[in-house]
Amino acid sequence: MCSSDLGREDIFVVGDPLQAIYGWNGADRMLFDTLPDVIGRTTVLTLPNNYRCSPHIVAAARHVASQTKEPVHIRATRTTGEPVRVVGFADEEAEAKGIADLLWNYASTAGAHPWESVAILVRTNNQATVIAQAIKSAGIPVKTTRQPAEITAAISLAAQNTSRHALAAWASDTIEESLEDAERTVAGLVKQFLSDDQSGVVDGRAFAAWVTATANTQTVTPGVEILTFHGAKGREWDFVVVAGAESGLLPHSSAKTAQQKAEETRLAYVALTRAGHQLVVTWARSRNGRTSTKSPLLDGLPVMDSSPTSTSAHHSSAQVRHEPSLLDDLVSWRLRHARHMLQDPDEVCSLTDVRRLAETKPTDRKSTRLNSSHITIS
Repeated sequence: MCSSDLGREDIFVVGDPLQAIYGWNGADRMLFDTLPDVIGRTTVLTLPNNYRCSPHIVAAARHVASQTKEPVHIRATRTTGEPVRVVGFADEEAEAKGIADLLWNYASTAGAHPWESVAILVRTNNQATVIAQAIKSAGIPVKTTRQPAEITAAISLAAQNTSRHALAAWASDTIEESLEDAERTVAGLVKQFLSDDQSGVVDGRAFAAWVTATANTQTVTPGVEILTFHGAKGREWDFVVVAGAESGLLPHSSAKTAQQKAEETRLAYVALTRAGHQLVVTWARSRNGRTSTKSPLLDGLPVMDSSPTSTSAHHSSAQVRHEPSLLDDLVSWRLRHARHMLQDPDEVCSLTDVRRLAETKPTDRKSTRLNSSHITIS
């Protein structure tokens, strides 16, 4: 941010060198180190506190990030949380089914709307298909975002205009002459786009990118999100499964140079720190018919190594869950309140006390006092 327009030459730059993951697109991690010397007369402030993740998640992420040999100053401000788990499976299909079981186990204590606080992160899009099929088969919804076909077609028409003037003319003509509601809707969005103070190139292609990113023309079906590590940057969830943590995927086999391998390590750090409360890392001993091994980035990771959870017994009972009950709503409140207060859910209220509240249904503040804690619901 530059304030030269205010008669000053201040520059304010914010960034996280541990999340520099776009070297393949021209980004340069070394700017964090060289910029202060290039600009001169700079003050560098470090912000090491992580307020979102449990101390176990921060410890695991810090262990991974330290393998870049770069300084790692991150520290957790929270004091409690569940251990990070690493779970190995026979192959990618067993991994996908195991992930479904993990999700149902989480849902059994996550309240009324558990899937909106869950994400599965993968290194490549190719991994997502088998996982999505498995969790759908297990009765777990997958979040989808769809653009109506007629809206997509209208956006394509708008994108054919190669200048601001041509785009404005298309919008005016469409509003006046088109009989298609979708085209007129998009034309209205074009006018909104042009009326904004757009910087850089302003044409049909820029509009298509803008409307896809900002306009409310898409239909979203809620559910578990399945994203790549890159796509998850800047996001956060209560429960995250990082899948496919194997050599060849993490770090990816395309990383040949030391710089590329360091970026893969930072990418793993980004994926791990998307989780706030619970984190599970999975890997397969065989993928696509080939033997695979656990990612070397996990060597020495401070986690709980696990065998696959038992199947069916867990999620079969969860699948027959009835409509959200008072207990579900209270558990959801507990998670939301913990997230807002940057605390572990058990610091807000234990599950035992939540169940007591659901059973006794207290009618005043005094009767909410329980043996193990004092609960105030606001």
